[in-house]
Amino acid sequence: MTSRRQIVLLAGGLKGMGLEANCMIGATRVTLPGTNLSEYANLSIQNAPQELPEGRYDLTFKGRTVPVQKRNGFWLAA
Repeated sequence: MTSRRQIVLLAGGLKGMGLEANCMIGATRVTLPGTNLSEYANLSIQNAPQELPEGRYDLTFKGRTVPVQKRNGFWLAA
């Protein structure tokens, strides 16, 4: 069996630098073979407020938390 992959758009939140903001996340949902378990890969933060200062944030979505950082206007894995 092969894993199933699906491009999805998820609601998320950013928290850090004393601020909180909502965002959308583009991701690839990978369903593991023979299960209903899914993981998310290729995360891309969309529609985050541009005025958020650069620095470290926690990105939350679907009960998960991933450390990220904003650097030179781009969102990167921390």
